[in-house]
Amino acid sequence: MPLFYKSSDPLFGIWKIEESVDELSAALADDPELLSGLDRNRPEVRQKEWLAVRVLLKELSGKSRLISYHPNGAPFLADHAFQISISHTKGYAALLLQQHPAAGIDIEYKSERVRKIRSRFMSESEEAALDLQHETEHLLIYWCAKETLFKMIGQQEVDFRHHLHVLPFPFAAQGSFEVQETRTAQPQTFRLGYRIEEDFVITFSL
Repeated sequence: MPLFYKSSDPLFGIWKIEESVDELSAALADDPELLSGLDRNRPEVRQKEWLAVRVLLKELSGKSRLISYHPNGAPFLADHAFQISISHTKGYAALLLQQHPAAGIDIEYKSERVRKIRSRFMSESEEAALDLQHETEHLLIYWCAKETLFKMIGQQEVDFRHHLHVLPFPFAAQGSFEVQETRTAQPQTFRLGYRIEEDFVITFSL
């Protein structure tokens, strides 16, 4: 089974989705209740993502666990053993488990598309801090960071450009940086980690 990456601090993993629906289902066959939540009417790629997340959760936590969802779509574990955050992109699933409430992770496949939507999430000061020699990858880190921060604060009506802020940091293949949110009554600052891989960029709460 292709566990692409696993970290213990923080506890998160990345699964490269290469199996069939049946192969992923077989990895969860010891928990029929879990598989009962699989919607066989969904496109095959969505079924694989759904299953891969649960196989990865089993790998990280040591047992099958039921994932439930709040009305806003945010996931949580039915047994409340961890705070959970989920993300997936083309061919990969990512999952983070933490004890503190503000948990977030985001994975994005490398694509030039991020250049076309930069005005939706990049402020002028953030644009000025970009490393132009690695512009696309640096933009992807900013985008992932804001998606991660959005999940962490659990608020609606969030303006990615005006409410979510990435403090300047030097471009590298991996590292950490600070982010701030000004959407809530008491603005908060968090530190995120990140990695750049051949196919994707990923950010996660620390």
